[in-house]
Amino acid sequence: MTTQYVFEKELKQLALEKLVVAGLNVASAKEVVDVLVHADMTGVHSHGVMRVEHYCTRLQAGGLKPDAEFSIEQVSSSVAVLDSDDGMGHSAMIAATRHAIEMAKDSGLGFVSVKNGSHCGALSYFMEQATDAGMIGISMTQTDTCVAPYGGATKFLGTNPIAFGFPVEGGSPMIVDMATSATAYGKLLHARETNQTIASGLALDEHGNDTTDPHKATTLLPFGGHKGSGISLAIDALTGVLMGANYSNHIVKMYGDYDKMRKLASLVIVINPEKLGNPLFATVMAQLVNELHQVPPAPGVDKVLAPNDLQVEYKIQCQQNGIPVAEGVYQYLVS
Repeated sequence: MTTQYVFEKELKQLALEKLVVAGLNVASAKEVVDVLVHADMTGVHSHGVMRVEHYCTRLQAGGLKPDAEFSIEQVSSSVAVLDSDDGMGHSAMIAATRHAIEMAKDSGLGFVSVKNGSHCGALSYFMEQATDAGMIGISMTQTDTCVAPYGGATKFLGTNPIAFGFPVEGGSPMIVDMATSATAYGKLLHARETNQTIASGLALDEHGNDTTDPHKATTLLPFGGHKGSGISLAIDALTGVLMGANYSNHIVKMYGDYDKMRKLASLVIVINPEKLGNPLFATVMAQLVNELHQVPPAPGVDKVLAPNDLQVEYKIQCQQNGIPVAEGVYQYLVS
């Protein structure tokens, strides 16, 4: 596998140029690129610049609106609905999170449902928006089906990710960002791109058998068996069903039907600890993380880590040495 190492500024410029040439307005393109490169710099390459080609394909086919105009319906002091007008999901979620933060400043809570959306990338980006404002963030979104429900042999669930963000005084925020599948579908695509095998227990082949070959994998499995399956269903209910949008097998496929708007739904919740009478939340979170790090490690483990410690370390390495980009992705970006 050949890899190119590209520094953040150059990688953003390469991705930006591709999206703008494909027709996306510059303001949205910059937001999309920020989210994509954030993913690459935290080691989530499945949601990084490898997605640029897909977005360009969908923009040029008419399945994304390049000059979408968002609108917000204010339901109450703490609840709103953002209509993303079939634009880029990244920009819609940035706008939704920003609005949720503003509501939380006043009321303590910001609850924003997003409708008429599209793929929005790594949810951890939006959680950092919340933690940068000293607030707690919760976010979730739906995807098209590629996961078998617990006990099922065919696709019914999406990877339906969920994320949490908590401010930590004097350190990086604690971010939990995970798919409800045993692995993210984008990671399967990354394994195909880089010709790597996947672990057992993550995916099934066309015959319903476990496979470690990403090229033979057709269906993912939920994490934790019935637990992941149940959480995935709950996320579909809180996004697609709540917004009167599509859900499960009714969702327009990401890969295919490039001329169709996907009409995805997402949710962002922001909580202001100060309005709940806890101005020391971030201070106590720092204590919690420190105590977590002090837990005696199990045999063979160097240290007990917080959920995103490895991502923080990876970002530092990328800043120093450049961001690893698969050769095929790099060649697309420079072509």
